Amino acid sequence: MKKSADVLEVINENTAKVMLYKHKKCSGCGSCNKHMHPGSIFEAGNPVRAQKGEMVDVNVQKKFSSTEFMVVYLLPVILFFTGLTLGGMIFPGQNGGGAAVGLAFLMLAVAVVVNIRFRRNFRPSYSVTITKRIAPAEPRL
Repeated sequence: MKKSADVLEVINENTAKVMLYKHKKCSGCGSCNKHMHPGSIFEAGNPVRAQKGEMVDVNVQKKFSSTEFMVVYLLPVILFFTGLTLGGMIFPGQNGGGAAVGLAFLMLAVAVVVNIRFRRNFRPSYSVTITKRIAPAEPRL
């Protein structure tokens, strides 16, 4: 995702501290990401050697999280098949199939609740890189 930012300070020749800001057409809907709000300050790679006070374009990429992958994707599948297997063991026979499927969907619902709670508290990490200098930053009113 491309965003614009101001360079707050140059930490070293390859790293700078930048502050993202809202685009003129942004209505603040939060669709870009709730953790990437205007005013967010990040350390960014600085291959273009931007200086303090310049306005720059930055490329923001969310880093892969194995914990997020497991909770969001693997946990629902594992709990569904666990519920199906346990339902088959607890309710044997021909009439137990419906109960086993019901238990599987109950376990899936538990996974969805865990997923929602996890996503609410999860703070992803980002990789921010300055891609180009735009202009010296002007004070905003």
